[in-house]
Amino acid sequence: MTRMVALDEDYHVHSVFSDGISTIDENVIVARQRGLRTLCLVDHVRADTTWVGDFVRAVWPLRALAGIGILAGVEAKILDRAGRLDLPASIDGVDVVLIADHQFPGDAGPVDPRAMGAALAAGQATAPDVISCLVEATASAVQRVASAAPQSASAAPRPLIAHLFSVLPKMGLDESQVPDPLLGMLAERARSAGALVEVNEKWGCPSARTLRAFQQAGVPMVASTDSHDCAAIGSYAAVRRILAEAAADGTSP
Repeated sequence: MTRMVALDEDYHVHSVFSDGISTIDENVIVARQRGLRTLCLVDHVRADTTWVGDFVRAVWPLRALAGIGILAGVEAKILDRAGRLDLPASIDGVDVVLIADHQFPGDAGPVDPRAMGAALAAGQATAPDVISCLVEATASAVQRVASAAPQSASAAPRPLIAHLFSVLPKMGLDESQVPDPLLGMLAERARSAGALVEVNEKWGCPSARTLRAFQQAGVPMVASTDSHDCAAIGSYAAVRRILAEAAADGTSP
């Protein structure tokens, strides 16, 4: 199969606009020093975030730099099974929306993963139901971003599934418990929405098995460090391990 994950890119780099310790300029300097071809500058948002315009204006002049593509991204958590995202009303000028499972997206809203883990342990919820809800929520969030009308003359942002299934271990579950049909459904919904899927260094996910499902569906995959410090930009160990596992199974993502 065609190689689909390049390691001269980083699609998930935070700055001081949210919880990173490096400035946007510091992130770009390190990315260029390390020969990256693409850098997506990303910060966490919520519905009440007011600085997205300032963030986009800070990123915009960097697009003129030679030899590296610079993107502006925002990362928002999935709120519920319907796929609502914790996004501000305006994200004008943003290239990519990172869809994140920071909490469990329940029917009535986000649930702390530890609380959901306790509910599972007490028999108040079942693993199949929880996993099904998470996958449905992720698929719906992808479609919401893809179908959102552009807010200006600029193109609508592209959905990117961030650290897919990272919430499962926090609830005492494992990615291997996700059934093949659910994986296939999510991969197909991602493909139809034109979404990207990241292989995340910080959380070491998704697994080689999940990557194969997305690759078979024709979904583009990208490498991300989820860096909060510019020192980590473009440095991949977990990502290389996951890709090696996938290659050992006969794929070459």
